[in-house]
Formats: sequence, C-alpha cells, structure tokens
Amino acid sequence: MDAFAELGLERRLEWSGEALRAAFREAGKTRHPDGGGTVEGFERLQQALACLIDPGARLRHWLELEGREGELRGAVGPGVMDFFSSIGPVLQEADGLLKEREGAQSQLARALLEPRIQECREKLEGIQEQLDVAREERESRFPEVERGELDGWTVARELAFFGKWSAQIRAKFAAMW
Repeated sequence: MDAFAELGLERRLEWSGEALRAAFREAGKTRHPDGGGTVEGFERLQQALACLIDPGARLRHWLELEGREGELRGAVGPGVMDFFSSIGPVLQEADGLLKEREGAQSQLARALLEPRIQECREKLEGIQEQLDVAREERESRFPEVERGELDGWTVARELAFFGKWSAQIRAKFAAMW
C-alpha cells in the first residue's frame, strides 16, 4: 500500500498533522461506507493516516517506497545514546516510586511519597520536552533526506528510539497519577 496515494497526497516527507487529517477527511467523504465507499477501502484509508501521522513511520514508509536500501537496526548518532543515559535512571526512579506507593499501607505513607512522585513527574516532563526538541530537529532534516544528502535510515532509527522512549515516559507519567 502507498499511504500517500491512499490519502491523495504527493509523496514527500514534510506533511503537517493538520494537512494529513484534512486529506483523510476529504478522502473519507467518498471512501467511508456511508459515503458510498467500502469497509475495506475506509480501513485502508485509516491505515494510511496512522502510517503517515507518525513522522518516523512516514519516513520509513517513504524510504521503502523510494527503494532506499537500509535497516531500522543499526547505528544512531551519539546524541541519541546520551538520551538513554538520562532516561533510564528516571524511568527506574519512577518504577521504584510506583512500587513504594503500591506497598504503602496507609494514606499517610502515600501522602509522604507525593513530593518525591511530583519531583519525578517533573523530571519525566523535562526529558519529554528534550525528546520533543530532538524529534523536531530530526524532522526538520527531512528535506536533506529527500535530496539524498542525509541517510534517512539513520534518522528513522533515531525517531524510532524517540518514539519508544516517549511512550515509556507517557506510561510512567500516567501511572504516577
């Protein structure tokens, strides 16, 4: 499946979420079963949006469609591994605090944990902000990837790490409420 074609879009990397959702809504007018389309056709449209709305998935899809050889496994830049060294300890701290809160026998014990939990939430938010900045920086380099000036698979690997870490941070943050 060519997700760009499914949404009636030009095959390029720089698409805003707003533009992708607008293309989905437009195509959905005729592809939705209520608009004369089929269930299968609308499901393909939904899959196309899911693929393209995530910049990392969009990049991988584009690289495959363009026939650019590479793998999602492999080397990443040193800056990416620096994130791991700051994310790992905070995620471990969050796990420890969650276990402590789960084992707390009283409301007082849980209340006494709250300042440490709030501090950990703030650390998670700070790391998430740093990841967002790094992700946006990688996305800003999409034109270089399209022109063949930058290895797209390296960028895809880095975006995959950022996505994985963001999901872990969001899950820990949510569990701390």
